[in-house]
Amino acid sequence: MNWIDNLQDASLRGVPFKVEEDEATFGRRVQVHEYPNRDKPWAEDLGRATRRFSVQAYLIGDDFFEQRNRLIEAIEKPGACTLVHPFYGEMTITVDDAVRISHSLSEGRMCRVSFSFIEAGELSFPTAGLATGQKLTSSVSFLDDAISSAFGAFGMDGLPDFLQDGVLDEATDMFSNVTSAFQYVDSGVSAASRLLQGDLSVLLRPPSSGMSFVNRLQTMWRAGSRLTGNASDLMAMIKGLTGVTVDSGLAPRGVWNTDSKTAQAQTIQRNYVAQAVRTTAISEAAAAVTNLPQPANRTVTRQQDPLQPVRVSHPAVSNIQPASGDTSLASVSSSARAAMVAASETSQSSVTTASASAGVTSSTDSGTVILWDDLSKVRDSLNEAIDLEMERVSDDGLYQALVTVRTDVNRDISARLEQVDRMTERTPSQVMPALVLAADWYDSASRAGDITVRNGIRHPGFVPVQSLRVPVR
Repeated sequence: MNWIDNLQDASLRGVPFKVEEDEATFGRRVQVHEYPNRDKPWAEDLGRATRRFSVQAYLIGDDFFEQRNRLIEAIEKPGACTLVHPFYGEMTITVDDAVRISHSLSEGRMCRVSFSFIEAGELSFPTAGLATGQKLTSSVSFLDDAISSAFGAFGMDGLPDFLQDGVLDEATDMFSNVTSAFQYVDSGVSAASRLLQGDLSVLLRPPSSGMSFVNRLQTMWRAGSRLTGNASDLMAMIKGLTGVTVDSGLAPRGVWNTDSKTAQAQTIQRNYVAQAVRTTAISEAAAAVTNLPQPANRTVTRQQDPLQPVRVSHPAVSNIQPASGDTSLASVSSSARAAMVAASETSQSSVTTASASAGVTSSTDSGTVILWDDLSKVRDSLNEAIDLEMERVSDDGLYQALVTVRTDVNRDISARLEQVDRMTERTPSQVMPALVLAADWYDSASRAGDITVRNGIRHPGFVPVQSLRVPVR
């Protein structure tokens, strides 16, 4: 096979023509800056230059008039069009200049066509967006300040010893609940809670400051090992932190006028401690949202450069490395997913994404996959905890800080949900290749790899009749 056999039949919008010769220009846009009293200029690179092509073509045959008219009609249609270039292959172009058609009596049964074109660009404008993560971090910091300020009203100065002992006993019970709740969620928090439980008499009795107690609470929540894990660990930790705030042992107690003054004083101080535990847990849960990796599990189709060779990757041959070049197969490890705080059982799920078709890259953050359902559950658990706490607090500054955090949490998670595919379950009618399912369900064969890898299909040519977890769109 010689080089002529590798040439492709030229056409514009499906209208064929013959090419006699062609010419193309490539390069980069460079702005040269020359300065007074400086011998050397500075060349500023402004990016790749527009690719320009010119083609000297001809139409030949007894019907060359009809061929010419069809080509003229294709050229005059508005917008970008598809050109098959004999040397560069298929590309999307825009006709750049006037097309010249010439006839000659000496060249019967043919006409010559000369036209130039450029690669088709795109109309895009800069878009402004809110840095939701930074905004949430700022509001969490504001909430921490409000918690410290609200707990400043706590104080057992002047209370008799038996009332102080009563407050300490109830605080000890609270941290016993935290220790038990996090035993199956995060052993780090459970151990830190046990240590803090032993220091309560020092932290709460006079002349200790309320700021020290709040700082120790924050240190306790941040002792969790899941806060440095992947997305599954972070989301499990968020659910745990928000779940503990609805525990009945941390609920506020009523201060009744029928109670004695000593009982009222003990209940008030006990409620301050419970409020500090709940609100610091909410603050750490909201802060953990900002640590979630940005979702990137949408399948992104990359247009094949006509000047680059086509590379095909597939899970079935993912262990075969090409002699040269790179591969675009990204795999993701599995991770444990803990249940809610009150539950005594844990479950693990492993989800993996990878690219699996020609010219397609499915990119994910290292070590994790963000799922729409998981993010939605995290948002619901945070909203439930914050809404309940807003009904309980009496400090205006703390209430306003909770409102701000709730707004910023919902804004940040909503921005993340826009980047994540919503999942559903679908079952094939019979055993068939993943390629056929992708074409049938999504009208895109490039989604075959997503189906096989996400569901752990052993062979992409034989997808079993079982419930498959796949994106809705």
